[in-house]
Amino acid sequence: MQKKIFDFTRGLIILICYYLLSLEILKLVHIQFPPAILGLILLAVSLISGVIKENWIKDTSEWLINNMAMFLLPFIAGLVAYQSMILKNLIPILLVIFITTSAIIVLTGLFIEYGLAFLRLHHWRKNRHD
Repeated sequence: MQKKIFDFTRGLIILICYYLLSLEILKLVHIQFPPAILGLILLAVSLISGVIKENWIKDTSEWLINNMAMFLLPFIAGLVAYQSMILKNLIPILLVIFITTSAIIVLTGLFIEYGLAFLRLHHWRKNRHD
């Protein structure tokens, strides 16, 4: 039981640190960018490079995913509160959602594709010199 609590706490601290790191980076460079997205990018790079081990954040990540609906309640309450404004601007909102979602899917695919190609090249070079 203590190990589970330790693993969960360690994962939570790691995720919070990456979020805080992304906030500080964005303050330093004065760029308007969602800190959560930058934090996820930094975390992905750290996982790929081996700086962070997957099992360090596994329990926390699984708990957050399993309880995601709880974190969406404020969003749903906001939708209800601003329903008339949302309905007036529905077309632009849907366009932004469609365009940004498409861009994120494409950019994520390219990021992973080039990341894997880089890792394969690095592995190939390493094995060629051995």
